[in-house]
Amino acid sequence: MEHFQLLEQTILKIKANNITKWTAVQEEAIPAILEGNDVIAQSPTGTGKTLAYVLPLINKIDEKEESPQVVIMAPTRELVMQIFQVVQDYTQNTNIKTASIVGGADVKRQIEKLKQKPRIIVGSPGRISQLIKQKKLKMHCVKTIVFDEVDELIKTDDQKDLPQIVKATMKDRQLLFLSATITPAAMKFAKETSSNLKEISIEQSLEGNIIHGFIPCEEREKLELLRRIGSVQNMKALVFSNEPFKLEGFASKLNFRGVKTAVLHSKLGKMERSRVLKDLQTGKITLLFSTDVAARGIDLQNLPYVITLDVPEKVEQYTHRSGRVGRMGKQGTVINLTTPREKKHLFTLRGTQKLYFEQLMVSHGEVQKYVMKENSTDEKRTKPTSNPIKKADSSKKKPVKKFKK
Repeated sequence: MEHFQLLEQTILKIKANNITKWTAVQEEAIPAILEGNDVIAQSPTGTGKTLAYVLPLINKIDEKEESPQVVIMAPTRELVMQIFQVVQDYTQNTNIKTASIVGGADVKRQIEKLKQKPRIIVGSPGRISQLIKQKKLKMHCVKTIVFDEVDELIKTDDQKDLPQIVKATMKDRQLLFLSATITPAAMKFAKETSSNLKEISIEQSLEGNIIHGFIPCEEREKLELLRRIGSVQNMKALVFSNEPFKLEGFASKLNFRGVKTAVLHSKLGKMERSRVLKDLQTGKITLLFSTDVAARGIDLQNLPYVITLDVPEKVEQYTHRSGRVGRMGKQGTVINLTTPREKKHLFTLRGTQKLYFEQLMVSHGEVQKYVMKENSTDEKRTKPTSNPIKKADSSKKKPVKKFKK
């Protein structure tokens, strides 16, 4: 495993965290960032994109300079805090101070954090822009700006602040853009912001350690199917829907039926979000319902299942949903509950992806691969014959008509 001339403290931390091999995106991005290139990197969810930029940026910090040198931006509070924890972990045995700055938190407390002279800032664009305008956040020594989940950043209400934040930094700053899905709009923004981009694209293969499955059903059967899935021993799943109003209704009905559930949405406070995520990981709840936005960037270690109540409209959505499982090479299963129409749409999402959908079933308290059994009563219930009317057997004798005398 090559160390790319990273700091000795960083290498020791990598070994302590049992990292023995770089992922594809890390192998390409780390040397490119160390060389000072502007980089736009696309790599599937769960492949270690955060470390791909955090490690080389720690390397480039000048500890003698007491002003912010790196600004990392992300679209959600949850993702900001997740990145912040990674940065803190790898700067633990150094003199590099860090700070998190997000909207909705006490501004005065954040200004106090800035007085501690952090070298690395992790935050949301809106609050960062606000503190720049108030001249509380000095950007004259910022050497690198990171746009994590750039495709989502340019969709937020704060997207108008992004160019102003870039302009507030040094002229020869380094710009990094990362996401699991680099949309045309994200690429356009990156090229408008940087004149010299190095592009890194890791193949979006959704195969391998993730089983992609579907269970055919009618819309009215989805609640009962969720109840059965939720009753599987040691079940832990993140459940997605295209329609946010469904989440509370399904969660409430399942709780009434004995399945422990909770709902994760963007309006939840920091403490509540942390609590429900912890409850899922510790097994206090079985199914955690979530919107796509609320789940963006969540890193749930060892999550075995993702369930989709409704098939997503775009392959990018499917990529981010399925990326909640199978992180860093671990095993996981995606269960799509599909009506006949949704099944057709699901199969169109494959596109150029190396993706195979397997039919699944819930049987004997387990999620299993569907197996067609001959002469099975179960099979007759789930898959009726196309022509139930049997033809008469010509080998049998025809009945003789009897006539009255």
